[in-house]
Amino acid sequence: MDDETAMAAFRELELFADFNDDHLRLLAFVCQERILAAGETLCEAGDMVGGAHVLVTGQLEAVHSAAEGGGRYRIMPPSLIGEIGLMLDKPRATGVVALRRSEVLFVPREAFMKLLRSHPDLAQGVAATLRGELLRYLDSISGLSGRFSN
Repeated sequence: MDDETAMAAFRELELFADFNDDHLRLLAFVCQERILAAGETLCEAGDMVGGAHVLVTGQLEAVHSAAEGGGRYRIMPPSLIGEIGLMLDKPRATGVVALRRSEVLFVPREAFMKLLRSHPDLAQGVAATLRGELLRYLDSISGLSGRFSN
């Protein structure tokens, strides 16, 4: 995949909204492309990934373990998968499998963090985006609490 295609995928994702072309070009340069065949696993629950993936083409499915409730959900492009892995060294909560041929980019945490350290304005934007996502997630959980009350 060429850098322009990778940059176009990044531009569609909220986390990279404040990144200019130079920042996106740098990310595209350090990314690793991976092509998954239908049925191929991107990552397993519990894997230490060391970054995040961007789904550029195709279709993936996230699979929660039985302990996590066993849920499944489809992932369509453009999507950022495992964005917490860009900031923290935490194991993946879900496994992800390709439902059809899919192209993904892997953004290594080390390169992403180096970019944020050298551009504090980007770090502030990323932090604000992640805070917003966390708040939406917490709101969705609190909205479910009534469904499980006695």
